[in-house]
Amino acid sequence: MSTTPSSAPLLLSTDHLSPSPPDVRLLLICHAEGMQNRYTALAQRVEPTADSGLTAYGWEQTSQLAQWLATHETIDVLVTAPLLQSRLTAQRLGQALNLPVTVDNRIPGRLPPDLALPDAWDREDRSIAHFGPNPPVDPASPYGIYLHGLVEALDTIVRDNWGKTIAVVLSGNAVATTLRHFFGGHALSVAVSHTAITELRRQDGAWLLAYANRREHLPAGALAVQRQRAAAGDGANGAELAAELVEITHAYERISHTREELLDAKRIQRLEHLLKFAQVPKNAAVLDVGTGGGQLALLLAEEGAGEVVGIDISPTMLESAEWLRLSERKPSAERVSFRLAPAHALPFRDERFDAVICRLLLHHSHKPQAILTEAARLLRHNGILLIADLVSADDAVKRATQNAIEEKRNPSHVAAFSAEQYRKLVAGAGLVVEAEQTVSFERELEEWLNDMQADIGARTVVRDMIEAGLETDAAGLNARRRGDKIFFDQKLFYLKARKP
Repeated sequence: MSTTPSSAPLLLSTDHLSPSPPDVRLLLICHAEGMQNRYTALAQRVEPTADSGLTAYGWEQTSQLAQWLATHETIDVLVTAPLLQSRLTAQRLGQALNLPVTVDNRIPGRLPPDLALPDAWDREDRSIAHFGPNPPVDPASPYGIYLHGLVEALDTIVRDNWGKTIAVVLSGNAVATTLRHFFGGHALSVAVSHTAITELRRQDGAWLLAYANRREHLPAGALAVQRQRAAAGDGANGAELAAELVEITHAYERISHTREELLDAKRIQRLEHLLKFAQVPKNAAVLDVGTGGGQLALLLAEEGAGEVVGIDISPTMLESAEWLRLSERKPSAERVSFRLAPAHALPFRDERFDAVICRLLLHHSHKPQAILTEAARLLRHNGILLIADLVSADDAVKRATQNAIEEKRNPSHVAAFSAEQYRKLVAGAGLVVEAEQTVSFERELEEWLNDMQADIGARTVVRDMIEAGLETDAAGLNARRRGDKIFFDQKLFYLKARKP
């Protein structure tokens, strides 16, 4: 008996097959790693069968799989189970493959943890001689009900799409149960890895297992940031945007905040101040672009938004946001979801949202117009765009110093814009300015540096730059010393625009 590495497909030989094309191909794709797969403490805090989003690694797995499928497969139909892990995985694949995603609610959810497989042989027996044939599965048992619902759903999907290549995203338990159904051996435990592909095909009048647990899309040692490049586009603009996404992802992938830090009172007060200005309508569908740790998205839902989708390009930030959502344990948090996508190419249909919010996002981009044009596309008639971002000093020298300080703290910073530049960007997206306001928040230097978990070198440079300009206000930040601490004014520009 030979063995294969876990990353390699477990192939059945297909040398004997005729050259005739298959009648149908069924690709069973296990969804990516979810929060409860990684965090045991979290699994104990929420219901065992509750839905959870993806970890940072789960988003990376999904991006790798999407890129591999786009170059190695031609898929006609993309279907997903209703589980959140499955839906998020399928949506990311749909982005790369330019395919609509169908959520099939007939596919049963997560296999309950206390649901044992039928016991067909003595567990202490070390011989394989007693393995199979298994007794029939009791259709009234919990496992029998799960099995029947799964097979019935997949059978309908296959019959409705005969002659096509069908990809179905579902849980590892569902993939394993499907294989056991074909094997007729329901006592067999089958290990299925996250984002692994299993192919069943109908050819020459018979079903064939072509391969199981295929994971060649997960090369050893690949960096997460490399997987973001496919979303940027082609040509010079695409290369520039790709480099920008890599820089942003790299800046935020090392940040890890505790729940207490994410819910810091001063941080929440700043967000509530913005929402008071925004006046987002109740029951609105809201897109939070650059959601970060997800605090704003959760506050929006708590204040009455009907649906909030948070978008970010950093898998690490999305993991923090999903952790916060699950740990909140509030009914409003169930109306919030998070997805991985670049701000300039969002995976939603036209006029999908009532409101789009871009908070502390545009100063990271060399192409802010592309972001706002995309936001305008997603807004419904009379929908609102809300911008809250750094505003630059009027003096050119102070503006340059301010940008230098921001870039030392956060290497993904590009430039703070003036109020007039924001107005022109919004007008260029075809939106009409309805209200605007310049606000100032007092920030303590060390706390501000802690937000980005800046290293010692960056802290020293930023502190020296601010201290050098205390008397002359060289950066236009009104920096001042109070005791052994330095405080400054962080100025943000709020702008609310409406789509005609």
